[in-house]
Amino acid sequence: MKVKVKCPASCGELIQGIIGDGEKLISLPIDKYSEVTLEETKKGKIKTDNKKKSILALRKTFEYFNVPDHYMENVSLQISSDIPVAKGMASSTADIAATITATAKLLGQELNPDILGELCCKIEPTDSTIFHRLTLFDHIKGRIIEKHDWNLRMKVLVLEMDSIVRTEEFRKKDYSKIRYENKKEIERAYEKFSLACKRKDKKLLGEAVTISSLANQKILFKPKLNEIIDLSNRLGAYGINVAHSGTVVGILYDEKYLDVERLRHILLKERITEYYVKMYIVNVIKGGVRTMGEEGEVLWKVI
Repeated sequence: MKVKVKCPASCGELIQGIIGDGEKLISLPIDKYSEVTLEETKKGKIKTDNKKKSILALRKTFEYFNVPDHYMENVSLQISSDIPVAKGMASSTADIAATITATAKLLGQELNPDILGELCCKIEPTDSTIFHRLTLFDHIKGRIIEKHDWNLRMKVLVLEMDSIVRTEEFRKKDYSKIRYENKKEIERAYEKFSLACKRKDKKLLGEAVTISSLANQKILFKPKLNEIIDLSNRLGAYGINVAHSGTVVGILYDEKYLDVERLRHILLKERITEYYVKMYIVNVIKGGVRTMGEEGEVLWKVI
């Protein structure tokens, strides 16, 4: 049997910080993907370019379904991804979630969203790109808090810095004091976000995500952020989001309201691009892991 699964990237987060009893986030899924291919073979080959988290995801899924570990020897695992690594774009989440989902399907099983979230979080803090709806997610404990029914469609001009942030290293630093200082602002941002989802109001959503982006400056500073916000808003963007534990900034817009080439030109003229070495456009899409194709019989049927 052969299974292909893909999971989207995230252009940072729409909201992240302490809401209620702990830290939570809402990711922004975009049209970049990690694609995982699992196949039953006589001699399994792990072709992951040292993606140890995906191998661990494979093992954890076998454990969850009580499949003997030695069956991993009969599985070929390959990963192909166009997601930038260590930029805050959920590259690891996409690898892990796609691997877990593909493994379950190879075993003839289905995973509901709650279990998928829990399994992913056993490996590392997880982005909410793994869910079909915009989801407020406890990315540490793996709890779904609230889902929002809005199939958000817009474009994002991504500004990508040259530097990287390794999630494991970033999480070692204690930002709890600053996060609690930001709590009221983040909860205010989430209230606006929730109202925006109910009204399907992109301008209000932009206000919400910009609040969260500015609050995060105390944790992970983005150069020229205020200038980017002022310029983008003047030209018709909805708002600015950031990778709260990464190095990208997203300008949220619709083509009919913003001339993106003019914006690019001004960003160059104002020398903001000295801090952001790449600029490219992505589309906001629906989140969730997608099955691309299945062939043959299941490797192991759990009774």
